Amino acid sequence: MVMEPGVINVDKDGKPIFIDSPSNIKSKIDSQAYNSKVVKRLNADPKKLRLKFKTVQTKNSNTLKIRLELEDVNKGIQSLSTLFHELREEYQHYIDSRKSELDQKIAMNKRQLDVSADEKKYVEHEIITVKANTDRIIEERNMLIKKGGNSSDKLSLLIYTNIIQQNMAHYSGLNNRLSTLMNEIERMKSEMEILKIKKQSIESIRLIQPPQSSIYPIKPKKKLNVMLAFVIGLFVSVFLAFFIEYLQKMKGYSNSMPTTDQRSSIENQEH
Repeated sequence: MVMEPGVINVDKDGKPIFIDSPSNIKSKIDSQAYNSKVVKRLNADPKKLRLKFKTVQTKNSNTLKIRLELEDVNKGIQSLSTLFHELREEYQHYIDSRKSELDQKIAMNKRQLDVSADEKKYVEHEIITVKANTDRIIEERNMLIKKGGNSSDKLSLLIYTNIIQQNMAHYSGLNNRLSTLMNEIERMKSEMEILKIKKQSIESIRLIQPPQSSIYPIKPKKKLNVMLAFVIGLFVSVFLAFFIEYLQKMKGYSNSMPTTDQRSSIENQEH
């Protein structure tokens, strides 16, 4: 079975941040932290189902390859599948917590966006009203200028001019506020999209390759056994050859040695 750790977040460059490191997951599996849970979930006898998961981290990758050697192929596949579900459940609360946190941020941005959108509508309406009022006053002032008149008309002309100036200042302030609101709205929309992408990128532990049995039996290793038998047989044959040769030499040496009577006769001849 081949699996990959789940993704809990993404960094500023868009690269995934894993919920746990492959090495840490490997160490927990190798320490048999999940064996009793797997046996219990399968409702099996721990004395008969002896699990020994072997985990290998793929080089230059975040994937983990998990192997299990069992005589019963179906039990082996069930055990690997159960291990995967145990891991998935263990990290699920981290995923749920992270998604809930992002949902809260999205909802908060949505409320702020609605408030800013309502204010934008109000400011746009105010801009239209102020412009219409200013245009009307400018028209009345122009008519008064054409008319000329007494001192009271000059006072009215001064009042009109002051009102126009105030309206123009207010109009400029409203446009600035509208520009600020539009920038804030675009920023909040962008933040919401980023939060949604982060939420979509969250995923639990992924199953890259589902549990499956090996094509050929891993035991007994017939080729290895034949090679070992050949080497041992060759060694024994060489040993026997040397041993037999040693026995033959010892026999020849014994035959060449003089007997007791022969030694006595030789000694008498010397005397």
